[in-house]
Amino acid sequence: MKHGDKMLAVNPYLPSWEYVPDGEPHVYNGRVYVYGSHDWFGGCVYCPGDYVGWSAPEDDLGNWRYEGVIYEKTQDPLNRDGSACLYAPDVTKGPDGRYYSMAMCIIRMVRSWGVGRATSRSSIRAY
Repeated sequence: MKHGDKMLAVNPYLPSWEYVPDGEPHVYNGRVYVYGSHDWFGGCVYCPGDYVGWSAPEDDLGNWRYEGVIYEKTQDPLNRDGSACLYAPDVTKGPDGRYYSMAMCIIRMVRSWGVGRATSRSSIRAY
């Protein structure tokens, strides 16, 4: 929503066409980053998409930017065919300056799950 020359933050804060449940906000280098699993409009299961990222300046939470896919579900060695869903991601910055993404992968066919980890040198670029 616009008020004068500034965008105002409203709830939901992402565009109405975007479905990011389990969003985990973090502040890095003056920006708020939200990392989330990805639902599809009209989907019949939760979190079938890749992990995506959004960010906004910490002093202007009405100005969100889509950062793109940060982790493709087929990157998981146990999910090369993309049949499993990714749930509840999180990211943290380690003491080595790298960013660590934690992923929860549910493999529906065998009713199994696993927690994975990926690293990046950027807070938002691909892991």
